[in-house]
Amino acid sequence: MDHHNLFLSRTAYKLLRLDHLVILLVLVALLFYHWREVDWLRFTVFFLWPDLMGTLPGMYWYYVRRSGDHRRIPAVFHTLYNIGHSFTVTAAVIGAWYLVLGRWEWAMLSLPIHLLGDRSLFGNIYKPLGLSFEPAPHPGFIRFLNEYEQGGKW
Repeated sequence: MDHHNLFLSRTAYKLLRLDHLVILLVLVALLFYHWREVDWLRFTVFFLWPDLMGTLPGMYWYYVRRSGDHRRIPAVFHTLYNIGHSFTVTAAVIGAWYLVLGRWEWAMLSLPIHLLGDRSLFGNIYKPLGLSFEPAPHPGFIRFLNEYEQGGKW
């Protein structure tokens, strides 16, 4: 993938997930190294925050409020998911929390751990408006990827 070709081949996608898994393991190791200093209630609240903000409202609308083949939901739910699962927003929240407390808090590792887990373990990155809220193959992309891979590229 580059700025002219905005897609990932299956192999490049697996490598990206592996990179996120390595960083996840480093942060989890850091967290457990400092486990006595972690406020586990705060860790849990901040760990759940991206899904409470972005995933659960979208899933509710997707599964309960809408029906049909495409299960279209309002764009706001894609936007909320993307905000809640952004490393930029995560850095801002951690920075603001640092300013409020006046010191580093190990519980704040919960936010990047959550995002890295989503990316490495579940393969979720952002939710573009043109795709289903819940992962589903897009026929046009499947055709493109098959054609691309038939050329012997990875």
